[in-house]
Amino acid sequence: MRTASVRISAVAVLAAAALVVPAVSASAWGPPRGSAPVVTQTGVSDPVAGCAVGADRPWVRTATPTLRATLSDADGQHVSARFVVLDSRARVVWAAPATGQQASGARHAVTVPEGRLADGGTYTWLVTGQDEGGRWGLPALCRLTVDTTAPAVPTVTPVAGEPAVYVEDATAGGVGQRGSFTLTDESADVVSYQYGIDDSAFVESVPATAPTITWTPTTSGPHVLQVRAVDRAGNVSSARVYRITVAAPVPTGGGGKWLLDEGAGDVAGGTTVPLTLTATTTWTAGPLVELAGDDSDRALLFDEPADGAASEAAVLDTTKPFTVSAFVRLDALGTHGTAVSQDGSASSGFALGYDTIGCAEGVAACWTFAMNGVETSVATSTGAAEAGPWVQLTGVHDAVGGTVALYVCPIGTADEPGTMNPVISGPVGFAGGASTTGPFRLGQGFSGASPFAGVVSSVTVAEGVVASIASVRRSCSLGA
Repeated sequence: MRTASVRISAVAVLAAAALVVPAVSASAWGPPRGSAPVVTQTGVSDPVAGCAVGADRPWVRTATPTLRATLSDADGQHVSARFVVLDSRARVVWAAPATGQQASGARHAVTVPEGRLADGGTYTWLVTGQDEGGRWGLPALCRLTVDTTAPAVPTVTPVAGEPAVYVEDATAGGVGQRGSFTLTDESADVVSYQYGIDDSAFVESVPATAPTITWTPTTSGPHVLQVRAVDRAGNVSSARVYRITVAAPVPTGGGGKWLLDEGAGDVAGGTTVPLTLTATTTWTAGPLVELAGDDSDRALLFDEPADGAASEAAVLDTTKPFTVSAFVRLDALGTHGTAVSQDGSASSGFALGYDTIGCAEGVAACWTFAMNGVETSVATSTGAAEAGPWVQLTGVHDAVGGTVALYVCPIGTADEPGTMNPVISGPVGFAGGASTTGPFRLGQGFSGASPFAGVVSSVTVAEGVVASIASVRRSCSLGA
């Protein structure tokens, strides 16, 4: 809101002071006795604010604000107060009658009548006190600006580049997929935005200096975001109602299986959904080429940090029991790497790979199966994860028992065959969490992080706890 400039001359202030400190006949009252009262605190209401001048002056959302002042008298005498209001041209718009006398330290207040102040106007107000001895104190000077106009309805814009972009009146994202919204307003004096999601109470707020709302849905279906702007006077705009529909989890069809035998192209087919390869990902020989002379067995080679393959959406509900397995060969050992995973809102819902943290004493790197939810639970192999030999990794989430476990079956190389006897690690307790509905990935973790430097072949995801020592040994011996 544009306001009139404030130019109050010293002469005008003295003239106004004469109104609050009127001339008193010495013959009528005699010499004033004692110390003059002092204005110790001043302020206004609606909203409540202290006394200030210049750019720090309060803005009030009413043309009838209450002016208040606390007056004290060193002699302990009772004190009355006088208030006067001037416009931006130093003209008196209202001079209040003296308030009733109150004890020293009491608050005095007057309310400006209707019709005296105008929307957009800036005003100076003064207050002083008179004690029982007739002595007047020095006036205190304050200013305020009246703003009774509500700001415009804010604009809500979904932020691109987030895990989900929740466009208005459209279906997008999913449970656990974070989205953000930027708020703007054509009114220049907005200081904050109040909002509520599926709640009309507007209990949350963000400052206009950082006008972004971040939201991670916990349920699919329709949701309503309501936003309103708040200006410096405390005026509130009408609500902007922004309707969102969060996509329901994609049916998993029991998970899926990806033999990865295509050997060429940028798509790996499967029994449920295809996986799209990144531009740098290439094909290579699978474990059966080396171990059984089967030249038709292919695999994906991940030898660049950007390598990976991913689905468009989830392939399983991670809140339910499931089993995931893959034949992998680690070619270069780093600090950690993820062979198979599925994205959550801020991390992988599950990750099958290796790590150099949390391993048994004396083991530099170990195979891992991790689940993220209320907390992170990790099953780690007792044996070392080494570059060169093939292994089959099998991760199991038992949602009923609240555990995760890892099976490692050493396959080895043609020159040094493994035992083919799987070793189980765990079970480890897992408290559960929200379903992860992001992409299913090979060769990388959440959002492409934690690359796996090696080869991945024959990946299976199945609903339910379908792994045991016997079943893992059987699939491990088949090599696919």
